[in-house]
Amino acid sequence: MRAAVLHGGRITLEDVAEPVPAPGLVLAAPLACGVCGSDLHARDHAPHLCDLLHRAGFRGFMDPAQPVVMGHEFCAELLEPAAGLPRGARVVSQPFLVDAQGVALIGFSNRYNGAFAERMVLQEDALLGVPDHVPTDIAALTEPLAVAVHAVAEAGVDERCVFAVHGCGPVGLFVIARLRALGLGPVLAVDLVASRRAMAERMGADAVLSPDGDAVTRWWAAQGLHAGLSDSVARGTGGRRAVIFECVGRPGMLAALAEGAPIGATIAVAGVCMQSDAIEPALLIQKSIQLRFVFAYSADEFRAAFDMIVADPAALAPMVTGAVTIAAVDTAFAALTAGGEQIKMMVRPA
Repeated sequence: MRAAVLHGGRITLEDVAEPVPAPGLVLAAPLACGVCGSDLHARDHAPHLCDLLHRAGFRGFMDPAQPVVMGHEFCAELLEPAAGLPRGARVVSQPFLVDAQGVALIGFSNRYNGAFAERMVLQEDALLGVPDHVPTDIAALTEPLAVAVHAVAEAGVDERCVFAVHGCGPVGLFVIARLRALGLGPVLAVDLVASRRAMAERMGADAVLSPDGDAVTRWWAAQGLHAGLSDSVARGTGGRRAVIFECVGRPGMLAALAEGAPIGATIAVAGVCMQSDAIEPALLIQKSIQLRFVFAYSADEFRAAFDMIVADPAALAPMVTGAVTIAAVDTAFAALTAGGEQIKMMVRPA
């Protein structure tokens, strides 16, 4: 079968071995798969990324010296009946497989290919059948949306919170969509790119700004929240709390956000910064700021993301801004690396 293979920092279309399902696994044909920021990291910084995951104790992560077929944000068609679903049913699932060697992460495994291929295997007990009214591309957004569902849950949000989302790439946009689906707000979105600010408004942001510390400070103050101790003590908070989502992942972001954050804010860190970074702990202590680093999601959070999509698939449709075939995966990677107007690009078999 054909697949887009990453090896040595290059992605090429190759013929690879057909996957053979072991007990508990089922054969499926990918229909659409989103390109994730993690895929970009894997192509450009594979040794570093793999070293980080190995240091974190993930034994099932890929060996960067060996070929890998990526693709973990997928909707696929069953090629055999499974989990009470007929052959031909569309499914999504968490991108994890469990075998005798442990847990393998689909799309970042040398043992199992991801969805940038014509066929793949999935774990039967993880399948969720996609209803007819949900378009395939939108169903494939379940996995990245689950990341946002987890980030919002880990931030400990409630109706008293006021939100700012810094970075309106896919993760930040999904965070905004999740907050609005839960009926929470107000939400400020901050991004350098005008098209991403416009998309943030479509996802439900109440206000959008270019990165500008003074403008963001004024917005917080208008919500009754203050970045300085004196103003906060003198004027109070009215029981409100600031929650900031860092979805940029660049050195200096944490320090800058802490400097401008209201007193008592929670900063949920979803942006993946691949370099060492510096913060001033004493400043965060004086401002009683909490840092919360978030990664992945649980099975229940994946299901919550799926249920959100099934309830209103049109809400996330604007996020899909382009598509390529597996023969042109490199084109999608180049477009997303360059920035600009692309948000979520889909890879399809043909």
